[in-house]
Amino acid sequence: MDAVPPWLCSSTTARPRMTQSFEKDSGVLFVVTGEHWTWAATEAARSVAASNPWLKIGIFTDQLEVAPLFHFVGPILPGESRRKHEYVGRSPFARTLYLDSDTRVTSDLADMFRLLDRFDVAGVQVRYRSSPRRLGRHTVDVPQAFPQINCGVLLYRKCPATDALFRLWIELYREGGSTRDQIPFREALWRSDARFYALAPEYNNCNVPLLPRKGPLPLILHINWLHSPSPDRKSTRLNSSHT
Repeated sequence: MDAVPPWLCSSTTARPRMTQSFEKDSGVLFVVTGEHWTWAATEAARSVAASNPWLKIGIFTDQLEVAPLFHFVGPILPGESRRKHEYVGRSPFARTLYLDSDTRVTSDLADMFRLLDRFDVAGVQVRYRSSPRRLGRHTVDVPQAFPQINCGVLLYRKCPATDALFRLWIELYREGGSTRDQIPFREALWRSDARFYALAPEYNNCNVPLLPRKGPLPLILHINWLHSPSPDRKSTRLNSSHT
């Protein structure tokens, strides 16, 4: 995977594991518009396919041509919103990991998906959660001890509680005139009946470790510069196979 040290990417054949019953109904979802962002999502999807071949991969996009590695392609029509909260509830999978397009998956995620046996939704708390920008609110005075969740890596299962959560997220976003989706999501989650689990930082790691370390290694990298391709690669890889 591009820009990711080889030692960080575990082999899917190195650690045999039991097949889980939920695997046939689990998948990763991307929501993007435009050629560049669809390309970026495709690169992220390649990392999913390489590290988790058991996972299906879906995308909502306004592009007519996408790489063959996607098992599901949902259209975003001209004039429609591309905001993720408008689409996460439309996932074709019973268990979904939504990922932003500036992510890379480096290891098997079956253990992560097992959380949905007990919880409805899971995500990682933002790093700079005490900054004023992260403490913005819409209508409810949410405790500072209940911080924003980084919505670029969001695990959830299809159920009435998450359906209601996502509907409230959309409603609060529209009511508040938000430009950032994490402020209304924080309030929606606070008001929701969905069972929430706070994931460890390695599921939304914002830097690439230069050397192996004793602590947990990143399972999901989420770094803005992963949006930026090498010019000689972008034009040749969009429609190529992931193998």
